[in-house]
Amino acid sequence: MRKRSNRFVIDHGGEVQEFSADQVRQILLSDSVSVTTGAMKLAAEKTIDIVVISRNGTPLCRIYPCKLGGATATRKNQLAAASTGTGYRLCAAIISAKIINTANLLTALGKNRNNLALRSLGVEIRRLADSIPPEGDLTTQGASLRGLEGKASGIYFSALRQVIPPDLYAGRRSQHPAEDVFNAYLNYCYGILYNEVEKACVTAGLDPYVGFLHADRYGSKSFVYDIIEQFRQPIVDRMVITLAVRGQMRREDTDDRWYLVGEGRRKAIATTLQRLDEKRTIDGRTLSFRNAIQNTIRTVAHYLNDGVAFEPFTYRWG
Repeated sequence: MRKRSNRFVIDHGGEVQEFSADQVRQILLSDSVSVTTGAMKLAAEKTIDIVVISRNGTPLCRIYPCKLGGATATRKNQLAAASTGTGYRLCAAIISAKIINTANLLTALGKNRNNLALRSLGVEIRRLADSIPPEGDLTTQGASLRGLEGKASGIYFSALRQVIPPDLYAGRRSQHPAEDVFNAYLNYCYGILYNEVEKACVTAGLDPYVGFLHADRYGSKSFVYDIIEQFRQPIVDRMVITLAVRGQMRREDTDDRWYLVGEGRRKAIATTLQRLDEKRTIDGRTLSFRNAIQNTIRTVAHYLNDGVAFEPFTYRWG
């Protein structure tokens, strides 16, 4: 990839394509790619970050303009909140939203298929969200929040056996490595979602590494893992389930270790990016999922800085 005037020029296998820098939001790199410093400078001038993604779709490194480097005060407040009720309330709200989104998706799947068992399981999952205490601290109640999230996920992924064909899905969640095609797609598309959430955190001045609920380990973007939970089902799960039930994923989309390759990887990237840009009615406004992520994470920063009310992202299917 190189620069030509105000355009990015991509040369792949002798095929040359050009893209106006004014129409590019982000550049994702996978496999072996060469990028000139001219292209990097143009990206920086246009506030475009360049991300290298792994075979799982997760970001390995990113180059972003220095002016995106965020606010010292926001990061100090983020660090202080980790051990207070402020951090607990944020995590409780996000886990509650994640469980509600899981319940809503399962209920919608049951309604579309006239499957009372799925709808009943959706109600069961929703009760778990209602049992989350609104106040507390993460030192004593963090494990309880993780337990409720895990219980809801266990019910949900077991229930998907009634929806996903058995040749694509073994009936349980498997991560790295995946154990089937469906989980291979989930893992890769979650990776692209991680990238979007991480970018929104950096833009809002939040530190991706200072997490509250997930383990704060060296090299782990634990705050991204905290924040992403509320977006999984509305953005990725519904999309990947649709690919599976419409016969748009195949065993040939993965290698013998269940990593997406070739056409499967291209399909996952294109479908996820399209999903992020889809316009939906969210909180009475027409927004893309990408905009919803940015707005929600900006609200997290306002909550930590100014104590304004935080409303997590929830989504209900019609």
